[in-house]
Amino acid sequence: MDTQQLLEAAQTIDILRSMFADDKNEWLPVIAAIGGAFVGGVSTFLPSYLLEKRKLKQETRSVETALVSEVSALLEVIEHRRYVYGLEYSVHYLKQNPGKKKFFAAKVPEHYSRIYQEHIAKIGLLNPDLSAKIIRFHQLIDSGVQDISKGGFLAETGGSVEAFEELLEIFYSAVNIGREIVGTEI
Repeated sequence: MDTQQLLEAAQTIDILRSMFADDKNEWLPVIAAIGGAFVGGVSTFLPSYLLEKRKLKQETRSVETALVSEVSALLEVIEHRRYVYGLEYSVHYLKQNPGKKKFFAAKVPEHYSRIYQEHIAKIGLLNPDLSAKIIRFHQLIDSGVQDISKGGFLAETGGSVEAFEELLEIFYSAVNIGREIVGTEI
């Protein structure tokens, strides 16, 4: 340290000493109040902020895991019950037998997408691309379910080759999107 720096440090110490030694210093209570308010505000805000961020991150991860798991389970059901194969067979049959109609029915419980229904309000927490895929997957599946469930036109009145081709395309799209979703899991 050179002489100039020592002189500047001594002057700073003298100024600080005079500020705190003078009984009539009106700025000291103001500085103390502002400093105390700042420290108090930061010490209460920062932990709350960090805790909320952590909760939000955990909730996001939980919602994502639940929705991706449901998509995975639905894909597994579609595969094990051979819905796509049944639709492909129906298209092939109807092409071989022009003018005929074919029925296609499946008993699908109302709660097949329970997790999606319960978490739809929180889907905005997810990555926008993933949430868009999840919504699209469920809309396609819902469309197919309406056609093959009790009351659906393929289940009740039967359909032409065109109707089965349309439904098959919907299932192809849903399965492909579902595979993309499962591939983007955490």
